[in-house]
Amino acid sequence: MTFAETPTVVIVGRPNVGKSTLFNRLCQRRRALTSPIAGTTRDWIEGFCHWNGRVFRLVDTGGYAPGNDDVLSSVRAQVEGWIRGAEVVVWVTDAGEGLTAADQDFARLLRPQSKRVILAMNKADDARRDFTVGDFASLGFPTVIPLSAGHGRRVNALLEALEEKMPGPGGPAANDADEIRVAIIGRPNVGKSSLVNRILGEERMIVSDVPGTTRDTVDTRVGWDGRRFVFVDTAGLRAKKSKADDLEGLTRLMTERALERSEVGLLLVDAVAGITEGDVAVGRLIDEHRRASVVGINKWDLVEDPTSLAQRFRSRAEEGMPFLAYSPPVFLSAKTGHNLPGLFGALNEAHQSFSRRFDNEELTAFFWRAVQDRPYTHNGRKLVFHGASQAPGAPPTFVLRTSLDPDDVHFSYERHLIRAFREAHGMSGAPIVLAFKRGRRGRGA
Repeated sequence: MTFAETPTVVIVGRPNVGKSTLFNRLCQRRRALTSPIAGTTRDWIEGFCHWNGRVFRLVDTGGYAPGNDDVLSSVRAQVEGWIRGAEVVVWVTDAGEGLTAADQDFARLLRPQSKRVILAMNKADDARRDFTVGDFASLGFPTVIPLSAGHGRRVNALLEALEEKMPGPGGPAANDADEIRVAIIGRPNVGKSSLVNRILGEERMIVSDVPGTTRDTVDTRVGWDGRRFVFVDTAGLRAKKSKADDLEGLTRLMTERALERSEVGLLLVDAVAGITEGDVAVGRLIDEHRRASVVGINKWDLVEDPTSLAQRFRSRAEEGMPFLAYSPPVFLSAKTGHNLPGLFGALNEAHQSFSRRFDNEELTAFFWRAVQDRPYTHNGRKLVFHGASQAPGAPPTFVLRTSLDPDDVHFSYERHLIRAFREAHGMSGAPIVLAFKRGRRGRGA
């Protein structure tokens, strides 16, 4: 999928000046992670801004700061690339802090593009901070707007300025209904960002050997075999949340939100390390949110005996993560691109299973036979099966009407019925939910 028809607006600036807060305000939802900790956003994040009948593609970038380490250098390279390619650049500064030496250095970078730049003086929560506009105007940019992203003050003035600088009409936003949304989750440093970069064939995410480089959730759209996928790269999660680490709590929350707005969870694990306690803890989030799932076993290029190791991984799925035993394992390498077609195929199949619908008469016939083959009793009372139907929505949820109360059906019998259904219908990668109801008749789903 491309966005050639949609004008791009890029938000740039120093760390912790409120870029992500402004991005969330313009997108009208909490898409980017915000924190008082400088440098929270490191990768770039995209969304859509709707204004006056037009649609803009909005890109939030990492904080532009000096430094020689690989992460800061990658951030600066990404920001400079976006400045060159965007139709409009929104440069966010801190009105409360005033004009700084770092702002003056950044102005030299932007000055060749001054006609496309809007200087947004953020954190001007009231008119008393507007007096600093003269200092920022001295930098020579034609459009300077004091505003408050947090309070919404004068954000409309920014939108009007954006509209004036747009070269043409805004294009249509992506149709979410046509996309397969995949949340990539896993422990730190298992290769989530490297996988997205390999899929795109470009340095979309910042990659380094330091665990925790990705802190926010990042959406990336890509086409494969006629289908559109949205990959949501998330921050690496530890097995247990640290109460002292507020930023870790925020990233966990954003990861859970990424799962909530996705149909498929891709649990990425390290082939060399094997399935660890941390993988099990992270993978349980997919099960708790009842999402389709695929287990991607990354770094397969480093494995010396792939045949025996593949067998051990398949057996450990039942032993270590029984709630994901229905998830197909895909052995891949983000570094070399090994088996990416297999990954796309498994994700597509999991999505189809997740949204699959069955005829109610077919369901009734199947579960009637399953109950006859293995009867069930509770405290001397036999379960008499009356009928089945599928509830609306996803994942597949089957309502079974029986002679017993729901609490009288043991979870082991429920697991048996689900296992029998999978043996008959496949349903690779999708959870199956059984809802028992006492009674003879139901009114459809």
